[in-house]
Amino acid sequence: MTRLSYAFLCALTALTFFSCGHRECRKSIQAPDPTVVVTEADLATLSFFKDENASLEPVRLCNAGPASQEGIESAFPDYTDDFFKEATPERDAFYVPDADIRKDDLVQTVQLRYNYVALFNRVIHSYEWFQRMSTGIDEEESPITKKDTLEWIRSVRPNVSASVIKAVLPDAEALARAERLMKAYDRFDGDDSEDSPFSRAINSYTEALSELPDLVSKEETDRFADQFWDWYDKKAVVPEIDTLVMLNMFDYKGAKPSDEQLENLKHAIEGERDIDRRTILALEYVKFNAYDGVALLGEILESRIYTKYLLEAWISWRANVQMDHGLSSFSVIANNYYDKVHCICLDTMVRHCLLSEDKNAACLIENLIFCEIVHRMGSIAGNSSFNTLGMLLNNMFIHPRLLPQEEE
Repeated sequence: MTRLSYAFLCALTALTFFSCGHRECRKSIQAPDPTVVVTEADLATLSFFKDENASLEPVRLCNAGPASQEGIESAFPDYTDDFFKEATPERDAFYVPDADIRKDDLVQTVQLRYNYVALFNRVIHSYEWFQRMSTGIDEEESPITKKDTLEWIRSVRPNVSASVIKAVLPDAEALARAERLMKAYDRFDGDDSEDSPFSRAINSYTEALSELPDLVSKEETDRFADQFWDWYDKKAVVPEIDTLVMLNMFDYKGAKPSDEQLENLKHAIEGERDIDRRTILALEYVKFNAYDGVALLGEILESRIYTKYLLEAWISWRANVQMDHGLSSFSVIANNYYDKVHCICLDTMVRHCLLSEDKNAACLIENLIFCEIVHRMGSIAGNSSFNTLGMLLNNMFIHPRLLPQEEE
């Protein structure tokens, strides 16, 4: 299935900058100096580590909701006989715009594209669930029968009703393709070879993506990719950001902040009113303290306040939540829950675009739509959250000036 999901999710190759780190070499970017070492004295001069932050009054962005620690705990069952199952129903993974959002062409296009991908993701999640259940068995001691295979497939079938599909895909052609995809899964007998009926149905569904209305043009995505780092550069908001980012990179060998300095950083984030600065600092704090950092990021996601760093915040929040609740491929992987919060972020971005006609934000929406689910067998250590966190530490969303540069 990897070959199928990969082909689908790479349909918009111009928008893969965040997944690969976008390490484009530019003449204006200097390669990092490997001899630079951050000392304890250097850390003491950084504004977000200073003791004066301890006296800041916290600024609450919103009340606790689905992305809070309380919401997270309710999304993961304490115990279940079926240890794969999550508590969030699949219907919550689909995007239905809030009532205050006017249903213009942009909103309808976002809804159609997102939900088309969301249905595919439910099938991929179920397929990987079945694949995990049916692998790692010693077939000599316990032969796998056709009956075993069919029971596994049925037990993890995407539980998306016909009425939900019809409601979230208000387009006749897309709805027909969705119904065919679900029927293909119902008939799936474990044969996922390249020319199997199941594989053909998956490929047919993914190839039809090009027939959906476009959210952004190729020219806009090309422009966005070319200008991305000038627009996204966090140094314009937090001048000292490069030093903070380096502290968690794999090859960093300098001084580390003390517990007191990290507590000061947390106070600085909680007292920050500027959403861009607050998000940038929270994205680095979570690398030191995942539990408290997840709470800070969750409040930003739920605040419904737009920031250009919202996509990165959701990716980091999701990976850290999953790592805290299970790295294994046998863990509960709460993709329905993550996509429920995903939709909150989508609402925030859509509202911003309706008010500002921000083409860069529209390109971010396209990236948000095509974020892959947490894959059950997505890393050498277990599910894909492990790989995501590793990339966030070392290259994903990190400015190219901090990364080794390839020769032109």
